[in-house]
Amino acid sequence: MVLTYYIVKFPYKMVWNFLNLIKKRTDIVFYCANELDLEIFKNVQRHLNPIPVVAKNRSLQKKLLKKGINAKLMPVFPKGVIMCRQACYLFPESKIVRIGISHGAYHFKPFANVKGHNMFNQFHFTSSKEVEEARLIGITSGVGLGFPKMDDAFNGTYSEEVLGKLKEELNIDPNKKTVLFSATWDGSQMSAVHEWYNKLSNFTSEYNVLVTLHVWTSKKYKSVIKNTPGVNYIESQDITPYIMISDICVGDTSSILSEMSALYKPIVSFKVPFVKRTVLEVREIIKSISFQIEKVSELDEMLEYACQNINQKEIGQEVANKRMFETLDGRAGERVANKIIELLPELRIEEEKTILKRKMRYNVNPKYNFLTELIERLPDIFEKGGTCIYEGRNTIKTFNYDGLIVNVKSFKIPHFINKVAYAFLRGSKAKHSYDYGTEIIRRGASTPEPIAYLELLKNGLFNKSYYVSIHYPYDFMIRDLIGFEFPDKDNILRQFVTYTYEKLHKNGIFHLDYSRGNILIRRIQDGKYDFSIVDINRLKFLKLNYLKGLSNFSQIWADDEELEIIAREYARINNRNEDEAVQLLIKFDTAHKTKINRKNALKTVFKRSVKGDKC
Repeated sequence: MVLTYYIVKFPYKMVWNFLNLIKKRTDIVFYCANELDLEIFKNVQRHLNPIPVVAKNRSLQKKLLKKGINAKLMPVFPKGVIMCRQACYLFPESKIVRIGISHGAYHFKPFANVKGHNMFNQFHFTSSKEVEEARLIGITSGVGLGFPKMDDAFNGTYSEEVLGKLKEELNIDPNKKTVLFSATWDGSQMSAVHEWYNKLSNFTSEYNVLVTLHVWTSKKYKSVIKNTPGVNYIESQDITPYIMISDICVGDTSSILSEMSALYKPIVSFKVPFVKRTVLEVREIIKSISFQIEKVSELDEMLEYACQNINQKEIGQEVANKRMFETLDGRAGERVANKIIELLPELRIEEEKTILKRKMRYNVNPKYNFLTELIERLPDIFEKGGTCIYEGRNTIKTFNYDGLIVNVKSFKIPHFINKVAYAFLRGSKAKHSYDYGTEIIRRGASTPEPIAYLELLKNGLFNKSYYVSIHYPYDFMIRDLIGFEFPDKDNILRQFVTYTYEKLHKNGIFHLDYSRGNILIRRIQDGKYDFSIVDINRLKFLKLNYLKGLSNFSQIWADDEELEIIAREYARINNRNEDEAVQLLIKFDTAHKTKINRKNALKTVFKRSVKGDKC
């Protein structure tokens, strides 16, 4: 037990019991030693009532504040505490309910001392096998329900679209394999970071290079790595998506190897010397799940070998995964939360009470009645849950519901006039999206299938709304090819015109915001594409004439060459003069661009004048 325990034990117990005598302790807190702790806990927290955070020190408190988390500082005297560390010595009163969650999968380092573990009422290891091994040395507080940190890899949080955007942000070259380097803390004597930190430039020409390091890694290594051209240094504590986009991983004895194994990634590991903290069974696990080398001079050849033999370690990884993880199903956080609720029932989310406090109105597609509970909970879960795929004036997130991926669009709170209008006079944007989406599908066109809309009222006025639809897994948008070189571009544009005419215009569907970001495209087979429209709260259902239909394409902000392809195809389908169609569409396009540019210029002038008035 650390010295701090004996220094603070008796004063802390006296204060805690005195405060408890005056007023029964009811607070439950999450003790945060570093930012990684929050990353580990997030998939548990989403299944519990909100828990205030207590930061280890003022430095961490400031970092958390920048993320919008207003954390308290020690000392605190709660009824219960949850942590991702063995730090019960900071809460030395036995009446406190103390719950621990392992901050890494399996025990890649030796178990912490038995007494420290047994101070917990529950300590959540990552598998029942690990619980058995802990029990053999006298640890009795163990529970093994899985590793919540890995949930997002299996519950649909990181869709292909999300991972695709991450690759874009990192400027990943699709013609190269991606290698993720990782290392444990260099002070542990079990790290290999010294082998490769200054050699990464040898690999950047052939590979996309990503690097993640233990938070305590020495600055001398971090500095060199961050300043190596062509290297993406990962600052985020959530490395799951980076593992997912990697083709091969490099490591030493870091527990991140277990996460790489869980995703069946080819792994190259450095053999490190046998030291006091070496865990024999972990040494064998690493050997079974990875291709091993001793020096960085062997790495280039081994990377090539691993890429060519990606399945060679798959059986070893499968065996290791069963030992290290209870179940890889994306629901470990839920299981851990339910176990915590057994000791701290007040953390159970009181859904019914929450719903009754609000005035809400909603409509759910009868086909998806089983999602009603999710719809009713949206105001509570939207901010903290899901994966954000778009954030601007409105926000769009994806949620996974037992394998069903749904999109939820949260519309911004409207100004006062629309608060009145949406409450009493006309439907909100969310309602329009649902109604129009249903009608679009009835008329034979394609849009992500509507599930529901939900509107919230506050003080009798409209406040906020959500539109829920089935996630449409698209490959790209029209905006990805307009103005760019793009494979099969002319053919895609012609099929886009055919879709617009046959599915929309002939069926009386006129999209008032037919812009490049609102047309999704999916490859069906070679040379064939499927189209779907989104952002559908601004539509008209009417009989369209030829000119009205042609003018619809002016909103995609295309250049003259692209407009010519579109105009000629639309004219051909309508048995009209192609040259005349080109002239007309360019005229419509010019008028549209002039209108938008003038509108943006007026906005700029207005903003400057307002700013000037404030000065």
